Amino acid sequence: MKICIDQEWYDLTKWAKYHPGGVRILERFDNQDATDHFYSLHSTDAIRKFKAMRPTETKEDVPEVLPIDASFRELRAKLMDDGWWDRDLLTELGILIPIFAMCIIGTALAWSHPVISVLLISVGMQQAGWLGHDMTHARDSRYNDFWLRYVSGWLNGFDRNWWSNKHNTHHVLTNHVNHDPDIHVQPILYLWAPLKQMDHFLRKYQYIYFPLPYTLLFASWRLESLKWSIANRDYKMFFLAILPGYVWLALLPFKVVLASILVSGFLVAIVVTMSHESEELLLEREPSYVTNQFLTTRDVQCLDWVTEYLFGGMQYQLEHHLFPTMPRYKYRALVPIVRQWAKANGLVYKSDTLPVMLGEHVATLKKAGEMAHREDTVDPYALS
Repeated sequence: MKICIDQEWYDLTKWAKYHPGGVRILERFDNQDATDHFYSLHSTDAIRKFKAMRPTETKEDVPEVLPIDASFRELRAKLMDDGWWDRDLLTELGILIPIFAMCIIGTALAWSHPVISVLLISVGMQQAGWLGHDMTHARDSRYNDFWLRYVSGWLNGFDRNWWSNKHNTHHVLTNHVNHDPDIHVQPILYLWAPLKQMDHFLRKYQYIYFPLPYTLLFASWRLESLKWSIANRDYKMFFLAILPGYVWLALLPFKVVLASILVSGFLVAIVVTMSHESEELLLEREPSYVTNQFLTTRDVQCLDWVTEYLFGGMQYQLEHHLFPTMPRYKYRALVPIVRQWAKANGLVYKSDTLPVMLGEHVATLKKAGEMAHREDTVDPYALS
């Protein structure tokens, strides 16, 4: 297994099994340049350790650096020098404290005011999802590492290692059919024509019923996380981060628990689907990391403070995909810089209001629902 980083080839065959992000993501970059993908996700310490490895001695040519990639690396270096990755403890506490406050107050009202309780816990869980997402992406931050188990584990039941393995693939291979797990939602919803044996008559109505499966997002992620923890014997994470959250839920009225998980799942699903599923789906590998993000990602324009808060920084989806380890509360100020850089480099910066994107999303599901199924015996779009 050989990967190119900074114009050097590295043989990762023996080391791959020790990769914290798993072997699979490395296999997908075998014999390819992964420079920008690598720097987008790794900490300073991980980069230092990798640089201590000796490049492979080979006469094989390295991939040519495209002009757009060279320009992006200059942009990233300048942002790094300007301190865009510096984290502010007070700002982060201002995000963290309201989340726990909503869940605590929602718990206290669970028996006397169940509707208010569901609203508070649902938004608390949803915001915990965004914060846990940011904390898992965070690098060089002991504060985030410490709080992650309570935010992502206790409140949402997610194993951070399961999430990293799944989500990082989405980041480096966004909307790549057969690679990105976030766009593979068959047989519930379809973004492309399915095999005949995977099809069902309800597909043509998916543009109508899609809100229903969206409510199941957090429930399915909880189940996947539990299965992953058990299969990988991640018992420390299970007992310290996941189990306490289920003890909390077990003490609440069942109807409050069920409604909270469903509502919070729907609130998250609306955000994560709007920014990608109506964008370009890539059947062939896009070698440029930055071009991949501009092709497949769109920002959401939140026009009021309610949606601005509920979207949790993920309305700046392009900025997040370009710089996933940057604190999410920096993205709003970053937008004009990215817009200007995109214009200077001939890239289309896509951004629309939520009603426009929702309309396009419905149209995408309707179009995919009307496609004729395929007669193949092997699905080329199945995740390998």
